[in-house]
Amino acid sequence: MVVGARKVIGVREFTEACGVAVTVTDAPAPVDGRRNVIKAVVAAGWAYGGRASGLLWTIVVVAHLGVGSYGQYAMGFALGAIIAAPLDNPFNVRAIRESKERFLTERASRALLGIGLMIAGAACSPFSYLAWFALVVGGGEIVFNAVKSAPLRDGHPDRVMRMDTIRQFSSIVLGAGYLLVAPHPNLTAASMLYALPYVVVAARGLMLVPGNRPGIPGHPRLIAVLFAEHLANAAYMQGDILLLGALTDSDIAGYYAIASTVGWAAAQLGMALGNTYHEPLRAAGGALSAGPPTKHIAAVAVATSGSVIAAGLVMLATPFSTQLAWSLVIIGVFVAMRVVNFVLMTVLYVQRRDIVRSVAAGVLAPIKLLLVFALAHWGSIGACIASVVTDALLLAIYLAAVRRPIPAVEAEQAVAVPEQTVREGE
Repeated sequence: MVVGARKVIGVREFTEACGVAVTVTDAPAPVDGRRNVIKAVVAAGWAYGGRASGLLWTIVVVAHLGVGSYGQYAMGFALGAIIAAPLDNPFNVRAIRESKERFLTERASRALLGIGLMIAGAACSPFSYLAWFALVVGGGEIVFNAVKSAPLRDGHPDRVMRMDTIRQFSSIVLGAGYLLVAPHPNLTAASMLYALPYVVVAARGLMLVPGNRPGIPGHPRLIAVLFAEHLANAAYMQGDILLLGALTDSDIAGYYAIASTVGWAAAQLGMALGNTYHEPLRAAGGALSAGPPTKHIAAVAVATSGSVIAAGLVMLATPFSTQLAWSLVIIGVFVAMRVVNFVLMTVLYVQRRDIVRSVAAGVLAPIKLLLVFALAHWGSIGACIASVVTDALLLAIYLAAVRRPIPAVEAEQAVAVPEQTVREGE
């Protein structure tokens, strides 16, 4: 049968019109849920290894350079995250849901953007520590995300976390080694050595560009939505610590920072679990049934939440701070909901419900800050309660969103019939 004109029709309509048996070769393979849970656990293990090495790096910097120098380093790192995260978010969201061709073109742009920021940072090195370190690290993370995007897109968060931990460990070995052996170490030299692995990352990222014409990550309106989403997320995740410190003191803010850091770290297992289902979700057009089974989500949520709550209860029986102990108990409730929210967030990415996520973050960030303000007299415990309340609201929003009918995307639900001969039996 010869098709004389190019026409876009549905897959089922095409096969019925041909009157032939057509084997679909790109159908999603059966998903082994237990294997995905194992991959998620491995990914979390690598992530926790990276966090442990980060703690050692903090100790070494403070011991050899002082708290003030560590504060400068932390501010530079925070500024780099503020610069990089919103710029990278459009690429990050689209990397797991777009066609292979679009993915490759946008990955090339992503790598070039990061390299450009690194070059700008190097140019600032004679003038400002904060500027050069923020731009080099922020740009390096964007390039690194481009390098990691292929295994993440294919549902292998364990590989991604392994790459993250290796990069971080390499940076820490170089920086800490200098601090331990140099007779008169300084922050600039230590930071340069810490950032050195990003040069290797940039070289690898540059190899992703040839053969792929760079492309922007979607329509400008979509880019603006995804950019704003991560700005709101930054306020949601970090603004509460800054506000609590301003309203109380650094000790109270420190207790809450420890509790929230433990909570977010524990909940990462939920993100890893969701990331293992990128391929089946993409193949199913974002159908909730293609995501992790409810029993697996519940098991991860209960295990991680229970671990944090147990740590807090044990701490109550020790001479350590009672406020920190109760903060851990309360933040454990947050962990259970955040695990589920991370999984639902992955589903929403694939369903293209970008405005839902962006609006939710934009609305809940000020609500959380208002709650922290109102409960500040309870210190860290009040801030933890604010986290639980706002994540419960976020969970309700996400559950309502993923259960609504998925918007039809004709370009993804149709197949182009080429101008070629289709023979029966082939």
